[in-house]
Amino acid sequence: MLFKQIRSPGRRLAERLTIVLCLLFWTPTTNAVDFELLDLDGNRHRLSEFLGKWVVINFWATWCGPCLKEIPELISFQSRHESDVVVLGVNFEDGPLPDVKEFVASLGINYLVLRSGEKPLTPFEPLKGLPSTFLVSPKAEYLEVVLGAVTEAELEDLVARHRDPTPQSAKTD
Repeated sequence: MLFKQIRSPGRRLAERLTIVLCLLFWTPTTNAVDFELLDLDGNRHRLSEFLGKWVVINFWATWCGPCLKEIPELISFQSRHESDVVVLGVNFEDGPLPDVKEFVASLGINYLVLRSGEKPLTPFEPLKGLPSTFLVSPKAEYLEVVLGAVTEAELEDLVARHRDPTPQSAKTD
């Protein structure tokens, strides 16, 4: 392997640089798969249930600090856009179900919370980190991923950019 020839700390720098370059040049696939996951009450939900709406898929965990920071942003975004956007929170941990239910209730989460399944959700997983937020179009096209905590304003911008793909510089007054 190339990295075995490089000594530490140069090896660490080379590994990190490779990861950054891979992330920079990685682009999402066009179509989202139709996954099926269980909600906190054991009901099955499929991504295809939400055709016709924008879908924000947020992978999170109760122990993840940035995830906790963004939950109020996701709640506010879902409240403002419930007619045309669905936020799906995918709880990405193996904690006891009653604990997760209590956590969700205590924060007043107003969007659907699903439990991660046994198999990776291609093309969303494997995740690069938590939180990870994916945007899926009303036509089930996987459009973009945001790594790290998102704000309501960032979500607004993300959907608006894909809703109207004309670059701002190309618009005329």
